[in-house]
Formats: sequence, structure tokens, C-alpha cells
Amino acid sequence: MQLSKNWLLEWVNPQKTTEALCQQFTAVGLEVDSFTPVAPAFSGVVVAKILSADRHPDADKLQVCLVDDGSQMQQVVCGAKNARAGLTVALATVGAVLPGDFNIKAAKLRGVASNGMLCAQTELGLADASNGIMELPNDAPLGQDLREYLQLNDDIIDIDLTPNRGDCLSIKGLARELAAINELTITDINISSKNNEIKSTINVKVKEKSACPRYCARVIKGVNVNNNSPLWLQEKLRRCGIRSINPIVDVTNFVMLELGQPMHAFDLDTLSQSAIVVRLASSQEKLVLLDGQAVTLTEDTLIIADHDKPLAIAGVMGGKESGVTLDSRNIVLESAFFSPAAIQGKARYYGAHSDSSQRFERGVDPTMTRIALERATQLILDICDGEAEAITEVRADNDLPKPCTIKLRRARIRQLLGFAIADEHVESILQRLGMQLELADNGWLVTTPLHRFDLSLEEDLIEEVVRIYGYDHIPSIPPLESLTMLPATEQRWNMNALRSILVERGYHETMTYSFIDPKLQALIFPDEVVTSLQNPIAAQLSVMRTSLWPNLIMAVANNQKHQQSRLRFFEVGRVFCATSTDIKQTIQIAGVANGSRYPEQWGISDESIDFYDVKADVEAMFPEAKFVAAQNPALHPGQSAKIVLNDKEVGFIGGLHPRISQQLKIAGPVVLFAIEAPEQIAKLIPQYQQVSKYPQIRRDLALALLEKVTIQQVYDIVQDSAGELLVEASIFDLYRGERIAPNKKSIAVKMILQHPSRTLVDEEIAEIMLQVVNELNTKLNAELRE
Repeated sequence: MQLSKNWLLEWVNPQKTTEALCQQFTAVGLEVDSFTPVAPAFSGVVVAKILSADRHPDADKLQVCLVDDGSQMQQVVCGAKNARAGLTVALATVGAVLPGDFNIKAAKLRGVASNGMLCAQTELGLADASNGIMELPNDAPLGQDLREYLQLNDDIIDIDLTPNRGDCLSIKGLARELAAINELTITDINISSKNNEIKSTINVKVKEKSACPRYCARVIKGVNVNNNSPLWLQEKLRRCGIRSINPIVDVTNFVMLELGQPMHAFDLDTLSQSAIVVRLASSQEKLVLLDGQAVTLTEDTLIIADHDKPLAIAGVMGGKESGVTLDSRNIVLESAFFSPAAIQGKARYYGAHSDSSQRFERGVDPTMTRIALERATQLILDICDGEAEAITEVRADNDLPKPCTIKLRRARIRQLLGFAIADEHVESILQRLGMQLELADNGWLVTTPLHRFDLSLEEDLIEEVVRIYGYDHIPSIPPLESLTMLPATEQRWNMNALRSILVERGYHETMTYSFIDPKLQALIFPDEVVTSLQNPIAAQLSVMRTSLWPNLIMAVANNQKHQQSRLRFFEVGRVFCATSTDIKQTIQIAGVANGSRYPEQWGISDESIDFYDVKADVEAMFPEAKFVAAQNPALHPGQSAKIVLNDKEVGFIGGLHPRISQQLKIAGPVVLFAIEAPEQIAKLIPQYQQVSKYPQIRRDLALALLEKVTIQQVYDIVQDSAGELLVEASIFDLYRGERIAPNKKSIAVKMILQHPSRTLVDEEIAEIMLQVVNELNTKLNAELRE
């Protein structure tokens, strides 16, 4: 919100410097980005009138002007095309200093004396461009200092408002805040109604009353749009960052800035059957907006229309063909309250952000609708003449916002702030902010004003109290609290410990958005149901992720584009899976690896990573993990497996599916893993056992097995059948070849047996080996090879 300090001081004047005012605003949460002078420093420039303008005898493009500066006549040579007799201008007298330390001296131009200079706005630092010398109103007092006449001893203050403070998007709203801070009252403007006895000729129909519970319209006939807006009006708009267009548009912009109520003016003669209809758009209905953009309206868009066609997107922007032009003679002023829920997101959807949408999305004061219309009427009649008809108003009181009553407790104030504020301060602050109070048990019942859409909770009121009370006045009280050590259980996996393991193994942690591109989601998980965002920040970030893989895969693709050849990433984050009744949210740890197995060096050949490299990384985190072959749409059909912990499926591991790699143009093998809710997985706690002093016995088995038999199956049977005497079991050889059937493989199993309290005898060992062989034969049809 950009505003003029002088305009603000017309409403409330705390007699403070600009810097002090900015500090006050920032201290109460209305952060001031900057404040700058309205005009650069200059002196010696006065209001003057050109009495005559004659052609220079020796220069076709120069004129010799006789100028009255209020005290004497001055001869000034001027080259501006718009210099003419009778024009009131800005005269820099001899001795004047213009911006840039430019001194005005008496001089001769082509032999003709010139005592001063007629100034353009650019020469005074009042505009970036101009078409000639500055033209002032005819009634400007001659001889008055220009800075005083234009009130240029002013500052432009730029306040960065948070989205919840739409009530401060006006001079009146900021004046309310300033008055509350300094315990002052604001000087409200005097608004009188005009010609209400003239019957209205506009027909207003509101079909969507929940979206537009209050709509006011007024016809003003016989206006002269060719009149110039007064200089004071143009200057106030300019200092708030709005350029002057024509007096009707200028007035609606002025009222919006002053009172916070956006308005629009229609050309009555372009309205079909003199009708205004507030309705939802029809399918494929089109509208050309004021900025020239042609849009196709959606069926959930609230519009202003006449009997035949749409005129404007309600609360966002008017249509190009319905606006007021210099040829307009009869106009319709619109002032309405649109529900924020009906307006939010429409400006972004149509790419038509405006000052109106900025205010309606946040909520405007519903009591200001008629007042603003009367204010605009008053100004238009003063500037453009005309005759105003009675106001036509349609309202649905049941759909209008209602004051919110909130219970505020003294104990809650102390609990949240850490100190107590006296009752008289609490009451004074809330009343200065426009709230009504009623004493209640242990506190107050507070009724909030209708212009404050951000107040609904007790905490909101406490925030209001403390920000006006002053954060600087909060006492520094050391916390008095006992600290209790939290238990660090060994029965669950610690997420930070898992992170450390992956970092030690060369992985880099990433942090990505929880929402992703729906096209990427469909590519990787084509059959999963996703949760779409109603108001996404971008089209490519419009669905919630169901896995961490999409972002990790894109991290690989993006890094490859930057010539990175060895990539290891992991992420810990929340994923969102839609169910029939709710959205299930779980924590997931996932990783991806691509590129060479080892960093580049002379002593090791360059080899790409494979499934077993990442499997080893998972086993480093979860030593008890088992891997069962299974299919996943995102993984290579022959290189994917379920991760099983404590007989529970907790995730997947495998190579990225070739179609995905090809689509995303990823080079080399990509291996991924993902584990759901690792913190909830039970962990086997190591148990101390005394090291046996008795000898270990090794026995080897050579087995012929079907190809489909997995190593894990062999391990499980060996472990179960050998019992507690088995210290270690491992595969040390794998053979496929001529001396074994084509559909079989040969593996060699090493078994280490040991008794904790005595030496094993041959008979015991033979019995164990026989039991192992029998179990392998029975369950896996394994054959013992000689």
C-alpha cells in the first residue's frame, strides 16, 4: 500500500516525523518498506501566468513570453510548444535552484533577455516524461511558492501489508491504526446524500446473493467526462501510485484509496435494457477486460452483466466495452460487497490482478458500500456536473458478515504473553481498535468490527492487545521451568541416525516441495489416486506427492544436465495417499543413486552402480532387512523387490523403469529405495553373549537348486534347521554351467557351528548337517552335490 503522508495526516495527525510514523507502523506489524520525498529539493519556483507569447525574432522554435509572477512582469524565452497567453505555469525565477543543483540565472537567448525559466514537470522531478511546460489551474494564486501550492513537502510511504490486513488497504484503515497507536480520534469526512428524490432508472437483479449480499447502483446523467480532474485529486492518486485517466475513473480510484471500497463505473447507454444482473457466468462465455485481455469465463465465476452480455468479472476487473469513455454522458456507479470466498483465486486464474481484487479477496467493510457511493457521487457532481438519481440497493442481510463475539480471558492473556496487562489498558486498546466490550466472568465478551475479517479467535484479540501495547514494553522475564530429559529408546529406529548412515555412505539430503507435477506423478505412478490442490501456486505443482521418488528422480535428471556424473540423494518427508474417506499422511525415507560406484580415481576401474550397491545401503540402515522379489510400476520388472522388516512389508527397492528413464532423458542405471514410517518399525536390540572359548566347526554344503529359489530362502531354512549352534552362514560360491541342468544353479553354503560351553562332537555335527540337508530337500527340492 503506497500512500501520501499528508493525505494520512488529514485524517489523524500525531505530530510526528515521517520516520517516527514509519517506526510506529512497523512496530504494530504494518511493515514499512520505504519512504521517499514526493519531489526532490528545489527552490525559487513560483506560480505565474503568461500574459503574452510572441515568436522569437531569430528562432522559429522559441517564444518570448511576458510573465506575471504576482509581484512584477518578467520576460522569459521558452521553447515549449504549449506555451501560450493565459496559461498558468511554474516559473523558476532568477536565483532559483532546480534538482541536480541547476541554478537559474539571467541570460540572453539568441540576443533576447530571459529572466527565469518556465518549468516542465520532468525538470522539477515530478514526472518521468512531459510534453511541455507544466500547466497549472487558472485559479492558482500568482506568486505562491510552487512547493507550498502543490504541497510537495510530503513523503510517499510504502507499507508491505500481510494478507490478513485487508482493512488497512485504505487511508481510513491506516488512520484507524495510527489513531489507536497514539490514542487519538480520526477526522472523518462529511458525506451528504444527493438528489435521492429522483427515481432510479436502473434495474438491478442479484441472482447469487450468497456471493453478493449487498449491491448498490446509482445513475448519474449529464456528466461531462471531458472536464479535467482537479490537481489535488490527480496529485493524491499520483502519490499513491495511480495515474489519472478521466474524472469518473479518478473518483472511483480515489474513493477506493480513501475508504477501501472498490467501485466501478459503467456507461449507462451501453447497457442492454438499462439492466444490471449479478450472476454466475455461462459455459464458454467470453469477455474482453479493461486491460485488453480476452478471457473465457468458467461457470464458477461471478460476473456483472446486463440483459444480454457480461460486463465485468465481479470484484476483479471491468469489461473493455462497458467502461466510461470521454463520450459517455450517462453513467452507472457500482458499489458492492462481494464475499471473499467468491472472489479468491479468480484474479490469479484469469491473470487479471487489480487493486479491486486485492481488496475483495481479503474482505472489505460491508457497511461502507453505500457510504462510498455517496462519496463518489458528491465528487463527480462537483467535478463533472450532472444529475444523480436515487440509489438502487439489493441486499441479503442473512448472507452479510456478522460481528464476531469472542470470549477474552485475563488468565489466557497472561498465559500466552508471560505477563499481565492491566484491565484498563486491555479495554482502552480494544475500544480504540473499534471493538465493543462487555464484562464477563474472568474477562470480557468482545464484539469485533465488521472491517476486521482476521479476528475470530481469542488469540487474535491477544495479538491485537500486545501489538498496540508495544512489543518493546514486554518485560524480560527469564523462564522458570524444569527440564526433563526425554527417553531415548533403542526399540525404535532414530531418524537422525538413519540420516547419518546415508550421509556417511555418500548420500546428500534434499528438501523438496510436498506438491509435484501431475504429469510426473502419472508417469511414475499411473494407477495411484492423488490429491489435487484447489489453489496451487503453479500448474506444475498442483498435486500432493504419494512418494518421495518423483522429486528425487527429477533431482537426478537436473543434476545430469549440469554434468554431474555421480549422484546420491535421499530425503525424509511426508507423503500423502488418498483413501475413500481421508488423506493418509506418513513419513517416508527414500533415496536414489546414479552414476559410478566409486569416485573417480586411478586405482579403480569405472563401474556403474547396480541394485546390490543400494541394497547394501539399505542393509546398513536396517541390518535385519529382507528382500522379496515383487513388481512396482516405477521399477524395472526384473530389478525390484519389497523390503521386509519383522515380517512386515515396509517399502520397495529397485532400478528405475526404462520407460521413465527414457522419458526424462536420464543416462545410466538409477536405483531407488523407499521405506514407510521407519520410526514406527521395531528394532532388534543387541543382546550380550559371552564369547565361547571352544573351537568353531566349519562345514560346507554344495547344493543344486532351481533358478527360481532365492538365497534368502536358503538362509532362512539353514538358520531354522541348524538351531542355536549356528554362528554364521554365508554363500561363498555360485555356479551355472555344463555340469548342471540348464534350469538349475549350484551354490556353496558355509556353516560355522560352535557350542558356548563345550566342544562339539562329530555325531552332533553330523546330525545337524543331516537335518539341514533334509529340510533343504523337502522345502526347496535341493540336491546335495558331491
